[in-house]
Amino acid sequence: MNRKVLPVLGAALVFAATSLPGNAQPGVLRPGQECLGAPPQKVTDVPWAQRQLAPQRVWPLTRGGGVTVGVVDTGVDAGSPQLAGRVQQGLDVRNPGGKPASNDCFGHGTFVAGIIAAATAGDTLFAGMAPEATVLPIRVANEAKDASAASLAQGIRAAVDGGARVINVSASAGGPTPELTAAVAHAAERDVLIVAASGNNDNDGSPTPYPATDKSVLAVGAVDQEGKRASFSVTGPHVGLVAPGVNVCSIGPGGPGQWEASGTSYAAPFVTGVAALVRAYRPKLTAAQVLHRLHATADRPPANAPSPEYGWGTVNPLAAVTAVLPEEGEAGAVVAPVPAAASFPVPPWQDRASTLLVTLGLIGAAVIVMAVGFAVVVLPAARRRRWAPARRLDTKS
Repeated sequence: MNRKVLPVLGAALVFAATSLPGNAQPGVLRPGQECLGAPPQKVTDVPWAQRQLAPQRVWPLTRGGGVTVGVVDTGVDAGSPQLAGRVQQGLDVRNPGGKPASNDCFGHGTFVAGIIAAATAGDTLFAGMAPEATVLPIRVANEAKDASAASLAQGIRAAVDGGARVINVSASAGGPTPELTAAVAHAAERDVLIVAASGNNDNDGSPTPYPATDKSVLAVGAVDQEGKRASFSVTGPHVGLVAPGVNVCSIGPGGPGQWEASGTSYAAPFVTGVAALVRAYRPKLTAAQVLHRLHATADRPPANAPSPEYGWGTVNPLAAVTAVLPEEGEAGAVVAPVPAAASFPVPPWQDRASTLLVTLGLIGAAVIVMAVGFAVVVLPAARRRRWAPARRLDTKS
């Protein structure tokens, strides 16, 4: 597998991607190259992040359908096969004039969107967390050197006003600005959850990133395949969760293949995709309640939670969607407790344990529904008849 690693943006605004020593970078824009080429290969086995997070265990309940996810980035390629039909035109705030953002010359936004929402495909084993979610692309940068905190603020507002219920921000400024702070507040006021990369320090003492440090934003750090914090992942009290962010797989513009890349840029969209699953399955929850649910259901870190390295722990898609949290009350009600199983084809990498777990969950949900119906309908009627047999209507002529 070729590894495509995107460079960081300049001092004003940084996309939290990084390169690891010795990694080849065949997809990086070279001098004179206008746009990124298509990924040269397809994934032939299950990427490690999918094996560990196992989003397929949730898909019999929800795949994120009906939820729009804003990707505030470099645009998203609407022609990418695994996103086909689910990328809106979006808006290009970096190049004003009402231009769409449904193309991506640099490739960063498409990679992020793939982790969130790439559909399953018969010729690859890679898929996103919420493969039926809709992507709203907002372009705030063309490439590595032309973004700003001002364009990020415009992008967040555009995503909110465009109908996004979850927004992924894999870029950060060195600190808050009045315009950017106001845009984050606008999202919170409109009940939109922002998921942001916690930032990469690359061991250089980079400043604490914004908007990740805002209290209404869910900041995500990166871990490797062994569950250890990536050396580049910024630590601090702002870190809410961690997710895979070292040599993770996703799609690129211009073709059906995949790349590998590293950075908190690519940890954040795993959590964004899970947030989309939660908002689809539990639509009454507010953005603040979704944030709390993701914290409460995470796999706890080795140290006391929250910790500056791991926050509340590693995101857990199955628990985030299915856990019963008494503090949510009626807001935690699900949209459809017992979906039609035939509507959810099993992907080729589905494991038997996951199938059994979901099947038992659906059976349990059906039992609960029948029990509630018995208590609400049958018992009161029996009491009114003083437990005498019900009269039978004879339909014989």
